[in-house]
Amino acid sequence: MTSTVARYLSSLEKFGINLGLERITELLKLLGDPQLKLKVIHVTGTNGKGSTCAMIAAILKEAGYSVGLYTSPHLVKLNERFKINGRDISNPDLSAGVKAVRLAADKLAEKPTVFEVLTAVAFWYFAKKKVDYAVIEVGMGGRLDATNVVYPLAAVITNIELEHTAVLGKTLAKIAVEKAAIIKPGVPVVTAEKKEEALSVLQYQAEKNQSLLVQVGSEGEGFTASLIGEHQKLNAACAVAAVRLAGIEADKKAILAGLKKAAWPGRFQVVSRNPLTILDGAHNPAGIRALVATLRREFPGKKFTFLFGAQQDKDVKTMLPWLRPLAEEIIVTRSSHHQSAPVIFGRKATPLKQALKRTHGVDRVICGSLFLVGDALRFGVDARGEE
Repeated sequence: MTSTVARYLSSLEKFGINLGLERITELLKLLGDPQLKLKVIHVTGTNGKGSTCAMIAAILKEAGYSVGLYTSPHLVKLNERFKINGRDISNPDLSAGVKAVRLAADKLAEKPTVFEVLTAVAFWYFAKKKVDYAVIEVGMGGRLDATNVVYPLAAVITNIELEHTAVLGKTLAKIAVEKAAIIKPGVPVVTAEKKEEALSVLQYQAEKNQSLLVQVGSEGEGFTASLIGEHQKLNAACAVAAVRLAGIEADKKAILAGLKKAAWPGRFQVVSRNPLTILDGAHNPAGIRALVATLRREFPGKKFTFLFGAQQDKDVKTMLPWLRPLAEEIIVTRSSHHQSAPVIFGRKATPLKQALKRTHGVDRVICGSLFLVGDALRFGVDARGEE
């Protein structure tokens, strides 16, 4: 990312999260509506949406297509958010995209948010490169998310948990309403959600829109993905179902190869075996439960030192008790993100670099925030777990 791009995006940060489709719709119109030139699979959910996107993109690549992938947040570099066939956008293309979007944004009565600009860049870039398909991850919720201007071939709602409650609602049903809003008339949708309170909302919205709703369940066990964890089997099932529902031709060989080759850093990423260092971006109770289940299955009877840091709006009171039975020690730390919690349970956060140095040579898990995982990678945790 160039300094010009960084300065422009920084100037928009003060607008924060401002959900709504008016600005992005007008912005894209000024750009010639590049999103309408794309064949899209649209993905939302509380957990697993990034992994599912990565698997869909990998399957389509193996099937011989040119595939754009737009996700958030990035771990180390902004370029990671925009990929074509697994390759990050180049700095020149990113600069050109931001420049084109900025020229259009300057004509708006209201300034766009950072996420709206980046979403517009993604559509501009993928249309410019004429990708065969684009896999688009929702940023937050769905109904008023900037990505919800697409009319996709298929939609995915991985699951629904309580998160971002101040914005999306304080019940599963209210959050489900926000996420179900990506279901467009006649567009098939797949989900791994099982909780009745949330599932009934998805069923209602699908029926209202005359959209086929496919629920994956235990059959997810039949899929083998390179990504570690039982929950990844359900994500893999969602990915395969989405490709099929979209009517995209991909044979069994491409599907199996795509699932095997799919990579998604920061999700139970084992960067070192001896000593053990695992990076996991789990940042809500459901994610932490999945992390604990995977640790127990992969390393039965083992205890770990946890480097735990979270954003200020996260439910740490529910998350930390899940880690304690597997904890040799829990070190509270924090990422460089401005919304990271400086104090957790009355314990002042240790700077991450200091925590990494202190735990060098011990089996450790760095979790609680994707921003924390990104910092660990940025600080250079290597294949030996060294910094």
